[in-house]
Amino acid sequence: MNDHLEIDNLYIGFDLSTQQLKLTVIDDNYKLFFEETVHFDKELSHYGTRNGVVLNGETVTCPTLLWVESLDKLLQKLKINKFPFHKVRVISGAAQQHGSIYWSHNALSLLSSLDPSQPLIHQLKNAFSIQQSPTWQDSSTSEQCEELEKLIGGAEVLVNLTGSKAYERFTGNQILKICKKDPIAFSQTSRISLVSSFLATLFLGHYAPIDISDGSGMNLLNIHTKQWEDKLLDICGDGAGRELKEKLGEPEIEGIKILGNVNEYFVKRYGFNKDCKIIPFTGDNPATIISLSIKPGDVIISLGTSDTVLIYTCKPFPSLDSHTLCHPFIPNSYFTMLCRKNGSLTREYIRYIYAKDEDNESWKTFNNILNKTRPIKSKIGFYFLLQEIIPLIVVGGASNNNEILKILADVFGIKVWRSQSERKGRISASMGSAIKARLAIFKQEIKSIDNWNYNEIEENYSLIASPDLNNTKIYETMVENYQEMEKLVIK
Repeated sequence: MNDHLEIDNLYIGFDLSTQQLKLTVIDDNYKLFFEETVHFDKELSHYGTRNGVVLNGETVTCPTLLWVESLDKLLQKLKINKFPFHKVRVISGAAQQHGSIYWSHNALSLLSSLDPSQPLIHQLKNAFSIQQSPTWQDSSTSEQCEELEKLIGGAEVLVNLTGSKAYERFTGNQILKICKKDPIAFSQTSRISLVSSFLATLFLGHYAPIDISDGSGMNLLNIHTKQWEDKLLDICGDGAGRELKEKLGEPEIEGIKILGNVNEYFVKRYGFNKDCKIIPFTGDNPATIISLSIKPGDVIISLGTSDTVLIYTCKPFPSLDSHTLCHPFIPNSYFTMLCRKNGSLTREYIRYIYAKDEDNESWKTFNNILNKTRPIKSKIGFYFLLQEIIPLIVVGGASNNNEILKILADVFGIKVWRSQSERKGRISASMGSAIKARLAIFKQEIKSIDNWNYNEIEENYSLIASPDLNNTKIYETMVENYQEMEKLVIK
């Protein structure tokens, strides 16, 4: 890796997603320098995960130590490739939202006394009070969700406070479940991290705060005051609100604040510069917004493991049907998110059952069938979410499938665009994290991010699909059918 000789500074962004740990590195000019990944099922198969998780009925978890070992493995890959660690000025990151990590009471002493001759996995086995971390796919907390909404005064009250009604995957409800069903584990917990702040903690060597953007997906943070809501802490802490507040720590309002230097362990083991800075890590959806350099009013559809609609706004619009989260680094800004967890995995399942090719990775047969299948009233349901909003930008793995994008154009009745950089890995949570790392130095040099121009990283978008308005009219008539199906599923 000799192409770094002319580069002075590098910025790292991580993304600890459901199925992999990804690293993206950029230079001062936001130019992509290097990428690397660790795929959990393939490279850490001894943990027994499938698609990155462990399924046990409605309970969906991931071994916390898998995430620890994935960092070991990723950094070792860089070391073998002679990556110039000494040129990294700032590290940031993102992670799957809602998941939680429970640190034991001896975690801090372990983190502060790491031996650089040994990998993290050999030294942090006793750092966690709960070995299986709840993830965003978990749906085992319906009872806790009902209790939370009842005690706070209803779903609308909760939405207006936190930006979301109670969801099974949200961290507050997961914590309440642990408090009630495993109070000993809760008492043995010194700190509760989100997956994002957990990863930042490893690099700092002490507990990293939860940033307010990722923290907005917990049913615990007041999105207006940007602080934990005491009434919600009391409920989700099963009466121990003050104790839960201590375990969560103070939320971090400044998304690009310098939290400290990288832990000496990484300096000695890998050769990071001792002055390399760590800033708050955030959620994968907030980080993706950064990578797209979108402006207020823009709409993104992310077709990933889950399918997500993101809209950047200058004020909150709480709704029972969506989530409102704080912006990852712009003060008093928000984004609205609508998420469905049956995304790419469901598409892959349908392909496998009904449109399997000899090459299991091919979508040719699937696309041919999709192209020939036109909307038929009462036989397909699709929720018509938005109308006449431009631009509609698509990202995520499935955004490379033009046949799926044609359907999106028909459903929404508008043109669909894809970044020309999507295929180059430019649009991703790890890229957004790397950009945020670069912005930390920009703010340090300019003293403000108000002068930062989105055009510095703005990419060209290609028109992929235009709507067939005849199909759009058919989809409009199917909303009622879809809503009826939703009611049946809920029952």
